[in-house]
Amino acid sequence: MRRRESGSRAVVLAVGATITGGLPVFLLGALFVQIQRDVPAPQWVLGAAVASYWGAAAVMSLLAGRLVSWSGIRSATLLGVVVGALSLAGAAFLVPSWAWLLVWAAVGGVSNGISHPAANQLINLRVRRGMLATAFGIKQSAIPFSAFLAGLAVPALALTLGWHWGFGLASLFALAVGVLFWWSVPRGELSRKRRGGSHVPLTPALMKYLLLMTSVTTLSAAATGAVTAYAVITGIERGLPLAWAGILLSVGGLLSVTVRVIVGRIADRANSKFALATVATMMCVGGAGVLLMAVDTQWTFVVGMLLALGIGWGWPGLTHFVVSRVAGPATPSATGIMQIGTYVGSGAGPLAFGLLYAAVPEVALWIIVGAVQIVAGYIAVVLARTTPPPVPVA
Repeated sequence: MRRRESGSRAVVLAVGATITGGLPVFLLGALFVQIQRDVPAPQWVLGAAVASYWGAAAVMSLLAGRLVSWSGIRSATLLGVVVGALSLAGAAFLVPSWAWLLVWAAVGGVSNGISHPAANQLINLRVRRGMLATAFGIKQSAIPFSAFLAGLAVPALALTLGWHWGFGLASLFALAVGVLFWWSVPRGELSRKRRGGSHVPLTPALMKYLLLMTSVTTLSAAATGAVTAYAVITGIERGLPLAWAGILLSVGGLLSVTVRVIVGRIADRANSKFALATVATMMCVGGAGVLLMAVDTQWTFVVGMLLALGIGWGWPGLTHFVVSRVAGPATPSATGIMQIGTYVGSGAGPLAFGLLYAAVPEVALWIIVGAVQIVAGYIAVVLARTTPPPVPVA
């Protein structure tokens, strides 16, 4: 019973830390139309800010594995949450020009880069094997749940109190997560010495496997990043009211939350190859959804966006589960490597979309995004047929 309570608490804390790291970028995408009214900024600034967020996350992800091993899960998680609160508070109270949007987005990316390896190792240590995929599904549901909260902030806050309130209340949430973690995890309980935090090197075979996995996450994250960053703006251009465009983003995020938990529970009863086959299926369905978004009608945009986000964004929990299974004690470093792909793709997708927005027809852009998502699904099929490397020895 004590182990079960420990595992449940670990999942709750991991979810809180992950939401904190995700809110800066999703709030930026959801509230950008409102921000532009107070802070004059061209359309490409949104893509640049999202790219700075994911770029900073990628750099931090390279260092996060060793940081977690050196400082311990508790200290690393608290650092990530505090940095996330700083990003959100800065975006709420200190944006004299659009350049500061890039600064605070990058700070939020640092928070994200720290949070994932620390949270994954927390789950890997505290949750029993038969529930690992479910736990990772719940933890990774924090990302689309962040999109849900960001979309909800449009009608609930941006259109009534102003966009500053969205970032301000999110910073208070981040501080509450930090206090909860500090109170729930006593000093030294998850320290480097007590919890086996010594750095476990990645074997060549594992690195090769991770690089193939990284190519999958890079392409799919690029497609999904473009959808989450520009869905609200595109929905408005298709004639949807601003409030409804924000709600649609929320519904897509909430659907993805449900999908991640369900497929995680199923994967706990199967194996890594089944998990990767499921990843491939979801990516292809998501790609089809993006292609529907390219059709210039409101109903195809709505259906396509729900498929692109609800189904096509349901894979991260399974990829984290697979990596934890094949990496074992090297999970923090392995997560950091895989997350680089997610971060690079999540930054490159919106940036490329933003830069091409004025030069390429919107329909062509969404067709390219859909094709990228389908290619990612194909590579996942190839990876599912690859024999996983042996688990490294601590």
